[in-house]
Amino acid sequence: MKKKKIKIGAKILPLSLLSILPFIFLGNFEDKTVILIQGAISIVLTLIFISSSRVVFIKRFKYKCGVDELVCLAIFSFLIGVGFINLFGFYLYRSVAIFIMLSSLYIFGGGKTTIVSVVIALAPSILSLNLDYIACFTLITALSVIFYKKSKFLCALSALAVDVAFLALLKLYGAFYYLDVLYSVIPVCLFLFLPNSLFENLKSKADRLSEKLLSKYAINRMRVNVSGKLYDVAGVFSEMKQGFEKLKNTASSGDDLFGRMADEVMLSVCESCPSFARCNQKNMPERDELIKIISVGVAKNRISLIDLTKKFAESCGYLNSIIFEINSLIGKYREKVKEINDLSSGKELITMQSDGVSGVLKNMALDFSKNLSYLGETEKKVGSFLHKKGITFIEIMALGYDDFVEISLIISPDELDITALSTAVSEALECKMNVVSKTAISINSCAVTLRPAPLYDAAFGLSTAKKNGSISSGDTHALTKIDDGCFLIALSDGMGSGSYANQTSSTAISLIESFYKAGLESKVILGMVNKVLALNTDDNFSAIDVLTVNLFKNQGDFIKIGSPASYLITNDSIQIIEGNSLPLGILDDLKPTGVTIPVDEGSTVLMVTDGISDAFGSSTDLISYLKTLKTLNPQRLADDVLKKALLLDDGSPKDDMTVLAVRIFKKAS
Repeated sequence: MKKKKIKIGAKILPLSLLSILPFIFLGNFEDKTVILIQGAISIVLTLIFISSSRVVFIKRFKYKCGVDELVCLAIFSFLIGVGFINLFGFYLYRSVAIFIMLSSLYIFGGGKTTIVSVVIALAPSILSLNLDYIACFTLITALSVIFYKKSKFLCALSALAVDVAFLALLKLYGAFYYLDVLYSVIPVCLFLFLPNSLFENLKSKADRLSEKLLSKYAINRMRVNVSGKLYDVAGVFSEMKQGFEKLKNTASSGDDLFGRMADEVMLSVCESCPSFARCNQKNMPERDELIKIISVGVAKNRISLIDLTKKFAESCGYLNSIIFEINSLIGKYREKVKEINDLSSGKELITMQSDGVSGVLKNMALDFSKNLSYLGETEKKVGSFLHKKGITFIEIMALGYDDFVEISLIISPDELDITALSTAVSEALECKMNVVSKTAISINSCAVTLRPAPLYDAAFGLSTAKKNGSISSGDTHALTKIDDGCFLIALSDGMGSGSYANQTSSTAISLIESFYKAGLESKVILGMVNKVLALNTDDNFSAIDVLTVNLFKNQGDFIKIGSPASYLITNDSIQIIEGNSLPLGILDDLKPTGVTIPVDEGSTVLMVTDGISDAFGSSTDLISYLKTLKTLNPQRLADDVLKKALLLDDGSPKDDMTVLAVRIFKKAS
């Protein structure tokens, strides 16, 4: 029917009935009731055989079987076993059974092989009405499970030992003859000496059947869709950036405004002058000459008689009107220039924002474009280890790419112990794993996700003092976590002291902290903060120290803007980290100093404001003092440095003082 492409449906029942008619009418049984019962059983078995045949001959084990198909396959295997024993005898069946159990153990693992051993034992158990066969085959599997991960040889040897014990000592299979041992030795030898590639090939096919392909496809499909949307939105912000750059290029220049001012003077003064016709015949006044006079007035902020050219002063009879009009236009010009500059700065700020957001979205899109791989072996390894530790779960999935791995579990809230779970998963994978999220799925279950954690962590110390007589400090700081393995430290010193300097400093720090957490690049962040401060009409300047530390790479990135030197303290040296750029808010074109430093275990970074550096007088004096300190505690270090600075200032600080210390240490295993 398959060859003829005929759909196998209900028509199989009458065909099955037709196939057993000769048996019913030509059978040797005198009791027709027995014949009818056996015929009915044959029809039922036909349905089972159809399902089993579909798995074996049509699906060919290439697809995952349903529960009904597995049940039918078990019954089919049992009946095949009955027929095999009737044809070839029990000893050969036992030999085949041992080989199947050992192979199944290698391919499927312990749990499924136990079920296989029970199914294989059903045929001899039912034929002999003796359940000892189930006990024997299950024990063979149980002992083999203990050794199969350690040694293939020990696994096979344990199966051989159990079978021979049942054969020779307990005489489970009847009278014992030495040649009967061959039926145990042959399957063990086949298992040991057949090429491993054969079993690995079967194992990979079995793993593909158990792989969560639909879940993997759904996850990666969602990631691809999100990645595409992020790229689209990033493109919008990129277009915005290009659009504002074009608008910036088309903005009016100073020469254009001078020309318009000259035209305005000629229109409002010259054309209403009684001498306009006479001057016009002499091409007076010359527009270029008037522009020169206006440019001098703009430079001086107003003009007078001495600023007029000799030619213009001698030819014009209404100089006072000209001077009054030009000075009036200069005032308007100042307002217009300020408006243009503010508009230009606003466009540049929006351009920077668009560029920054576009970069963040593109990076996110790139991350989402990476397909996650289903890590079946890792999943089994972690799952088996959790069971050994007594941690029960409902589901487990291991996904990853490159060196990244993520373990997700569905677990009962009553069974969840975050510390025990993260410790067990870390032991199983031989790397530190942290729980990064815990989400309630239902009353009886929650989802937990674990990801690799850095081997290192940081401890912080902070010590501050206000300027003598000041209400508040102009120094501010930030300590913030950017992601699981990266943190940001920032120290800002607003120019001056008191609430105004504090406002400037805290604004800069708040913006930097927010932009870094959003994922913007350093050059974009600092440019935007600088532009915001520069837009203010007051003199808002701020010296900034920014340090981002990646605990996975043990690397620190320093950005220094108008700040005093910082220091990297290791076991055998002290390194000075200096910058040479002006503070934020002074120049539109910001050029910060960037330095990358290694932050290995035991390293301490010390950041100070100019109140501290001025008190010590020089980096040499501060380093000399640091060499006298033996403390490993960053808070104690910060307190000692501040205490010494106050002592040098006679206990009356001449400026706000802040000391920030960060020490890198290895986490306890």
